[in-house]
Amino acid sequence: MNRSIAARKQGDRYQSRLFWLYLLELRTSDYVETVTIEYDLVPFVDDIVVRYRWPVLDRTTGTYSSCDFIQCKYHVTQGGAFTIDALINPDFIKRKESMLQKLYKGYARLLQEVASFRLYVVSNYNWHPDDEIAKHLSEERIRYTFYAGGSSSKLGRIRAKLASHLAITEGELKPFLDTLRFKLGKNLADLTKELEPRLKLASLKPIDPTATHIIYDDLAWEWFEQGRNSFNAQTLDEALVEEKLIIKPSDDYSEISICSFPQYARRPRDIQTAHLDLTDLFEGRFARSEHYWKETIPKRLFSFFQSDVVTNLRQPIHLFFDCHLSIAFLAGIICNRKYGLQIVPAQKSTATGYDFWEEPRDSKSGLWNFRIDGDIEDEVVIAISVSNPVENHSLSFLKAKGLDFLTRIHFQPINGIGQKAVLNGEHAWHLGFDLQTILRTILPSTCQTMHLFFSCPAALAYIFGNTLRCITREIQLYEHDYEGVKMELRYYPSIKVSW
Repeated sequence: MNRSIAARKQGDRYQSRLFWLYLLELRTSDYVETVTIEYDLVPFVDDIVVRYRWPVLDRTTGTYSSCDFIQCKYHVTQGGAFTIDALINPDFIKRKESMLQKLYKGYARLLQEVASFRLYVVSNYNWHPDDEIAKHLSEERIRYTFYAGGSSSKLGRIRAKLASHLAITEGELKPFLDTLRFKLGKNLADLTKELEPRLKLASLKPIDPTATHIIYDDLAWEWFEQGRNSFNAQTLDEALVEEKLIIKPSDDYSEISICSFPQYARRPRDIQTAHLDLTDLFEGRFARSEHYWKETIPKRLFSFFQSDVVTNLRQPIHLFFDCHLSIAFLAGIICNRKYGLQIVPAQKSTATGYDFWEEPRDSKSGLWNFRIDGDIEDEVVIAISVSNPVENHSLSFLKAKGLDFLTRIHFQPINGIGQKAVLNGEHAWHLGFDLQTILRTILPSTCQTMHLFFSCPAALAYIFGNTLRCITREIQLYEHDYEGVKMELRYYPSIKVSW
């Protein structure tokens, strides 16, 4: 086969697999609105275009983007690398203009049409470690340190070189470079590995590891030839049904889910038997009214789990949590086995998509480190730090609310706080039952109210609700404002449960 033809085919496969990585978000994310391959209205940055329903936060800059324009640059040979000179050399991309010039033309055009955007360059090449700009790259972008030093400094001369190459001022250079993102060092095999768990999450036919051919490589281009190069959630689902790629759930179990805010990663709704959507009660992560936490949310949860739609489902029921921890906790309280519900909580996993945390037959003890501050009387504060330290913000909240006089019991797993705190589903249930045993031992009968602050995986919040039922006559739950965008004290009261 002619080498140029082989290179073009591999380049098409590279673009197609990257396209699918974004396309699958239409099934598994609430944020993506459309995904387009070969967008024809903007020069160069047209390989893939992703538009969002709401502007998404770029955590590296604190700014928001409503659209990403992506240029793929696949190289068959492995010896090259990105450098400043390569960016301004037309031979690097085998065009009459350099990559930097092409990117700037796209940027200038988009300034007139799109409110906020990012320009991505995705390639199997890396940035050369000896190149000066490599010292100022972090999290895919050029850091602010690149703009340090005056015009006579080494960096100043590089900035002047880039601005001169684009025939713009240095004042115009910075906002342009601030839109650039370099996602480098990703080869075809890397993209395939990223696709596999996302296909599983989307409940689509997996890649056959025993076959050379990957059906998704050709399908993107077959759709393109049919004039279907842009998809939203509905048109993608229609196309997937036509191609018979959606894997229906097994008859051995049922799937249900609870959603209370938009998700970046979730199970597709069309493969679930029942779904409780509470997003109408929220604006982002925050309830539109405090009354919703007190009455409306609990009522709708009880109605959902006690409805014929759920109680008549085939057991066991896999429960997916796209919701606040307080809601997952209350679900754990409601789903008592005496009501005939055999619930298996599903926990998101970067490796497998989801893990299913079945309740084990045995129990274990000695899984928690805990500290008691004060003498326990009729009211107590329980702080459970699994994913993150709860004390970082809970103490200031308690002081501001005049609750700092209450006795506090601080818990954290013996494995420490963080990603390795919970080993698996069996360990999660053991944590829940061990916590139950400890609290039943140390809380006196006079203790009637528990203020519960916790940071943990959603499935573990469900387990805590299931195991801590009736520990005290009343449990007041609290939610955390992760970003600190609305609640000055970061914590705020959510659901109160009484028996």
